[in-house]
Amino acid sequence: MNAPIERQDRTVESGFTLVETLVAIVVLVFGLMAVTNLLLVAATSNTVANQSSAATASASQVMDTLRSTAWANVIPGGNLTSDTTVPSPDCRTLASPLVAYNCDDAVAGVGTIKTRWLITAAPGTGRMVLITVQSFGTGALAGARSQATFTTYRTCTDSSQTCSGAPCCLTP
Repeated sequence: MNAPIERQDRTVESGFTLVETLVAIVVLVFGLMAVTNLLLVAATSNTVANQSSAATASASQVMDTLRSTAWANVIPGGNLTSDTTVPSPDCRTLASPLVAYNCDDAVAGVGTIKTRWLITAAPGTGRMVLITVQSFGTGALAGARSQATFTTYRTCTDSSQTCSGAPCCLTP
């Protein structure tokens, strides 16, 4: 005799419903959007960090050049908000005496770094100047966030030589 065929209960069928699938897709999309946003923020931060490093290196190089320039060639002038020499010379080819107060540094993989400096005579003395060097990236993402500024005082300490009866360092 044949055994009776058992009927399976349809409530225990396995699989996903359409609603469960849609909910899973929505959760996946929100997760992917978060990861994409994270990647964009990381790429922007990397660009800013690269331009900040290049700006710091460029400002440091110009500051070192200004420190090693003979006192007689340190002439007050410059502007931190606009270029005084157009076209800007290359920062890597600056030589003493400096004839400009700005330069551009084209860094491979980073972009152009603008460097400007201002030399101001300290009031009341002809023996001291305030030197401010500022560099910043020109990229759309970095802008002012990649700025480096160095400031120093430079003084003339050699008053033993005279020029027309006055110490030479009194006329920077």
